[in-house]
Amino acid sequence: MTTKPTKRFYKVISLLIKTVILILSFCYIWQKIAIAVHTTGFSAVFQNTNFSYLLPTICLIFVNWGIEAVKWKILIAKFEKISFPKSLSSVLSGVTISIFTPNRVGEFAGRIFYLQKADKMQAAIASMIGGFIQLLITILAGIAAYYILENVYEDFFQTAQFVSPNMAILLFVLFVLFVIALLFIYAKRNRQFARYKKYIDVLGNYSSSELLGIAALSALRYAVFSFQYFLVLRLFGVNAGPLIFFSLIALTFFVTSVIPTFALSEIAVRGATAVYFFGPLYPNSTAIVAASLLLWILNLAIPALVGGLFIWKLKFFNEQE
Repeated sequence: MTTKPTKRFYKVISLLIKTVILILSFCYIWQKIAIAVHTTGFSAVFQNTNFSYLLPTICLIFVNWGIEAVKWKILIAKFEKISFPKSLSSVLSGVTISIFTPNRVGEFAGRIFYLQKADKMQAAIASMIGGFIQLLITILAGIAAYYILENVYEDFFQTAQFVSPNMAILLFVLFVLFVIALLFIYAKRNRQFARYKKYIDVLGNYSSSELLGIAALSALRYAVFSFQYFLVLRLFGVNAGPLIFFSLIALTFFVTSVIPTFALSEIAVRGATAVYFFGPLYPNSTAIVAASLLLWILNLAIPALVGGLFIWKLKFFNEQE
């Protein structure tokens, strides 16, 4: 005769999971900052910086994640009404979990387990919709940046002495997104998927105007963290014409968004990509890597540490309630 796990058992397991999450996230952040600071000479570069760029960069952290909280509040409202503070708390707890996962795929977990009434799978799909739209904005900005540098500044990639991003890669990414959309439509119409209808129909819960609103918020958020990148690059003395500057930022974000990364290599990939694009214009690779590291600390590490305060409110089991 099997004994049903007690409520106390689930509480102990939940506490163990939360403790492991906090230990992993804090250790990962501490280790990555320590290694990166040591290898890049971060502190030495920081001594010769113009700190007038730092304050607005820090202020924009709140704008960045505030916009994301508004997006999540709108997306999840179809399944559970939550306040802005609760939305922000769930978003930050998602950052805490995602900080040590490949391509930050764990972000949705912090969001959905913060909810009380919504179906967890539907909430996860809603979170994926928001992430997909944000990724689409990044891809479109990257493609626009490519054409600006290739056409407005003729032979820019050749004169800058590096190989231009292959348009085949950009088109391939769009093709993959198109195939995903086709599969979604097929699944929605195929009777074999009837049992999953409530999950497949999640996208149908949103009107065109609501999705456009999410896209607008995603574009605004993209503009915010692009401007943050601009500020931290200027902070370390990296400079160029505004159009070239933001085009290279867009290409950097595009590459770091579409290529798979593991948690252990994320900072290295970010720094290497930034050096690849900005290096031909500004040969001080240490300053470029330091700027990428600082942006990671401000936009991910610090929010992840704050999100750790809300991890204790996550509910992994219904038996807890």
